[in-house]
Amino acid sequence: MIRGCSRAKTGRTGFLFFCQMVQKGVEMDCRSFVFAFKACEQFLGVLEGNSVHCIVWKMGFVYTLLVQNGLVHFYGMRGCLGLARQVFDEISERDVVSWTSMIDGYSKHKWCDEAVKLFDSMLMYSDVKPNEVTMIAVLSSCSQKRDLRLGKTLHEYVKTRNVTRGLNLMNAILDMYVKCGCLDSAREIFDTMGVRDVFSSMVNGYAKNGELELARALFNEMPERNVVSWNAMIAGYSQNNQPDDISLVGVLSACSHGGLVAQGREYFQNMKRKYGMEPKKEHYACMIDLLVELDS
Repeated sequence: MIRGCSRAKTGRTGFLFFCQMVQKGVEMDCRSFVFAFKACEQFLGVLEGNSVHCIVWKMGFVYTLLVQNGLVHFYGMRGCLGLARQVFDEISERDVVSWTSMIDGYSKHKWCDEAVKLFDSMLMYSDVKPNEVTMIAVLSSCSQKRDLRLGKTLHEYVKTRNVTRGLNLMNAILDMYVKCGCLDSAREIFDTMGVRDVFSSMVNGYAKNGELELARALFNEMPERNVVSWNAMIAGYSQNNQPDDISLVGVLSACSHGGLVAQGREYFQNMKRKYGMEPKKEHYACMIDLLVELDS
């Protein structure tokens, strides 16, 4: 039931089931605690997670790797990075989940230098090899730091160490090059991706770096692409190459900076008429900027 509630995104209910287990003295195993942490994570229940941690101590599961990994992930996601690191340092035999959970926690809360340092320690002082999820986490920190040299090193590591290059990892590499302003490398990655979800990173990359015509041209290609490929369906992907909210913010921003009033109005009107999307405040802000530029 706790696991089911977590999957249904009703974490608070899942936590209540865990409390009933404790009250009724139901025998627990490692997974009971892991699912309880996942439930607490969903409703930002730091105090509730601490109470689960106390029960872990009381019932003698505190040095079980599965539970320790669950604790690192929970504290890391909730921003309790000191507690996450304390549990991480107590793990005697860390696996790839241990390292990745800690690196990801640092990355998500913008402790980028710590994330990179921990990744270096993983490579130098352990026998554990990073996987796709690990690389996505450290690339996120690299993107936040705008560190192109490090980003290229990580990209080379992915290529030479045969790390599985799924869609999420390729998007992370693409995003890193975009944020570092290296658009040629970003487009090279983009063009070699067999499966894409949306083109938003590339559109925004061009717009933010002043390549307005390239942003518009790429945006205009999107509805003309194949919606679904059979290979993608077999692999479990769904490729719907329609513009999303972020893509439209990018192209409207490009029109605003380029003074392309007519094109900007057309894209804005097409949001509802052609793409069935309700404009949000970000889109209205772009249109205000565009019209202010026109008046000035």
